[in-house]
Amino acid sequence: MKKITLRAPVTIATIVSLLVLGAALAVLARGIRNQSDAWQWVVHTREVLEHVQATIALTSEAEAAQRGFLLTGSDTFEAGYRQARDAVLPQVAQLRTLTRDNPGQQRALQPFEEALRMRLDLLDRVVHEKRAGQAPSMATLESGRMLKQRILAQAQLIRSEEQRLLQERQLRVEAGRRELITAFATTAGVAVFLVILLWVISSRDAARLLAERARLDATLRSIGDGVIATDPDGTVGLMNPVAEELTGTPEPRGVGMPLDQVLRLRERSSGRPMAPEEAMGDGADQAVLASGDGHEYAIELSAAPIHPQGAEAMGTVMVLRDVTERNARARALAESEANYRYTIELNPQMPWKAAADGRMEYLSDRWLALTGQARDAFTGSGWVEVIHAEDRPGVARVWADSVASGAPYDVEHRVHTADGQVRWVRARANPRRDDTGAIVAWYGLTEDIHARKESELALNRRLAQIETIYRAVPVGLGLVDADLRLAELNDALAEVSGTPKHAMVGMRPMDVLPAPLNGQVGGVLEQVVQTCRQVADVEFSMPASGAAQQRDWLASFYPVVDGNHLQGIVVALLEVTQIKTAQRKLIEANQLLEQRVEERTAQIAEANAELRAFAHTIAHDLRAPLRNVEGFATALLEDEAERMSEDGKLFVGRIVAAVVRMDRLITDLLAYSRLSRAELRLERVDLGTVVKTVLRDLEAQIAESSAQLDIAWPLPAVQGNATILVQVIANLVSNAIKFVDKGVGPHITISGSRDGPVARLLIGDNGIGIAPEHREHVFGVFERLHGHERYPGTGIGLAIVKKGLERMDGTVRILDRECGGSTFELTMQAAD
Repeated sequence: MKKITLRAPVTIATIVSLLVLGAALAVLARGIRNQSDAWQWVVHTREVLEHVQATIALTSEAEAAQRGFLLTGSDTFEAGYRQARDAVLPQVAQLRTLTRDNPGQQRALQPFEEALRMRLDLLDRVVHEKRAGQAPSMATLESGRMLKQRILAQAQLIRSEEQRLLQERQLRVEAGRRELITAFATTAGVAVFLVILLWVISSRDAARLLAERARLDATLRSIGDGVIATDPDGTVGLMNPVAEELTGTPEPRGVGMPLDQVLRLRERSSGRPMAPEEAMGDGADQAVLASGDGHEYAIELSAAPIHPQGAEAMGTVMVLRDVTERNARARALAESEANYRYTIELNPQMPWKAAADGRMEYLSDRWLALTGQARDAFTGSGWVEVIHAEDRPGVARVWADSVASGAPYDVEHRVHTADGQVRWVRARANPRRDDTGAIVAWYGLTEDIHARKESELALNRRLAQIETIYRAVPVGLGLVDADLRLAELNDALAEVSGTPKHAMVGMRPMDVLPAPLNGQVGGVLEQVVQTCRQVADVEFSMPASGAAQQRDWLASFYPVVDGNHLQGIVVALLEVTQIKTAQRKLIEANQLLEQRVEERTAQIAEANAELRAFAHTIAHDLRAPLRNVEGFATALLEDEAERMSEDGKLFVGRIVAAVVRMDRLITDLLAYSRLSRAELRLERVDLGTVVKTVLRDLEAQIAESSAQLDIAWPLPAVQGNATILVQVIANLVSNAIKFVDKGVGPHITISGSRDGPVARLLIGDNGIGIAPEHREHVFGVFERLHGHERYPGTGIGLAIVKKGLERMDGTVRILDRECGGSTFELTMQAAD
């Protein structure tokens, strides 16, 4: 009973201590868990914001690369555009995954993704038009601008929601931090109180602790480390079993021996004997203990003096720990760390680390190789020395601001390389914080962006050049808004009115241009506003007044339409006074010349008059009504389609198709007429060059039909006219692509040969073929073997082929082809 009474205070105090500490630790663990969860939500929100920003950045990169491609036609820009474009939608998919916990953000992502897809489709269409040789329309560009604004607006909605969530979750993190600090302080206070309580109780039980000495001795003999106790003169007084095993000396023999005879220590590298004091100092990791049975152990040696209360040291207790396995693990860990560092060095980006105050502590070896700095030169602020002098103040300021505020560091600047060049790099860093939020270090990456930066600078220079051309071009250019007020103009347009450019902005052209030019321009502007159609090649004149001569202009007006709404009108005004003056003088000279030669060239003049009248009738009197019919029919479809029946729409569509066929027929007739009347100059023409020109002109048609061409190079040279030969061969190749059965890919073969003074060119196809009874009259004007519905055309193409060859003293005929289709043989005079 007495023994229980003596231990009761310690037992009760221990139980109470454990219970109180357990409760405090539970509260602390809950605070840590809550803080961890809150912090994970903050990181999640920041990750969403980063993906939104990355999506917008990739879209901007795609647009910049597309504009570079449109301006330069470079495949490098196109590859950059496609790389950025292909990375946009995966970013959106990651956003959708990250926001699965937020239905509101999932709904906001739907229009955002749709706008991105529409924008990417529009960019693809513009690139395709560029490759097809077509310039993007103003409507397309305006549509792209509106889509971009829609994307940015939707992205801002997503960002605003995430920033609101970020603020809420940061407040939750801050509240959790305060709770954690309170719990930690409470736990620490309780622990201190319990330590004091136990100390008071243990002081009261000092007698009992002395009684426990034997038990402590037994404990020392049973622990896993070797224990050796010595008296003040260094003689061994106690050895536990582990010490016996490590030293190879049994305790009965070791007790009473000097310590240096029991501990046989040597240095690992040199093998020289070591004193116990050396093994506990800087050479601890080199100490090796030799056992009496031939084994050796890597040990960790520690010692403490024995100080009874109120007495001098009575000896020393030494603890021997076998660290052989621990050292092996440490070596493996060091090797693993070396492998990790080597892997990091293989990264194309250059990692670095700085202290909390901004002093550089570590930089990748690639930085040293890039800049030529020595390893001891970049520490502290030495890394700034290799930054370009023009960028150095700005970089230092941004880095100082980030260190002071804890904001992420992101800056682009130039550095001097080891080979004397200057390259662009991008440096980024984020701080690492401890549990209290204090910054303990900065970790960053430096990336070589020289190629991308040079491309951006080149693009900016190109845009500046275009802006300079816009301002320097002698054509007057201006933008009029929907209220017919000048929004922008260049110096050439301002010169027409004699008013300073800045004074004209916001004014109506009719108010600043001189009369009668103001009324003429105003009338055309009103016409464009009403019809929303472009008006091109309009001639304006301002009669001579006093000393001022007559001035003439040629103007075009292009509406900027967004959907069905007119946003503005682009005005292009070119002064043609000198040309018009020259034309008037030329007309006067021609009239005088005609009067002088009228009598001697009466018959020729009459024939020319008839031909001109014929050409004028075809070009104007026939085509002008067709344009009106086409225009009114198209307008009828656009404006009245909803109120028309399906038969009405069909009939109007047939009217438009008939007008198009008639216009094409008139064009072919003019070509045939010019071919009949043109004066030809025969010269040496390389048929290979002519065929390459034809293939280039028909590139879009060939690509669209997936036609396959087999050309037997080289082709002979002939005496002919290059322009007519291009027209002849283009007609034959175009027919070969067009006249094939449905579902059959065109296959065209071209070969040439020379037989003495005669050169032949064979053009074969796998088309529908021409029956022998039709091979003669297919070369006549308007001769067709098939209806317009199946194979559109005018029936003049082969007539042009025949007429062109006849004008060059050549012939054309159709040969039999065993595998189907047709083969056209062109015979001409060979060139010397």
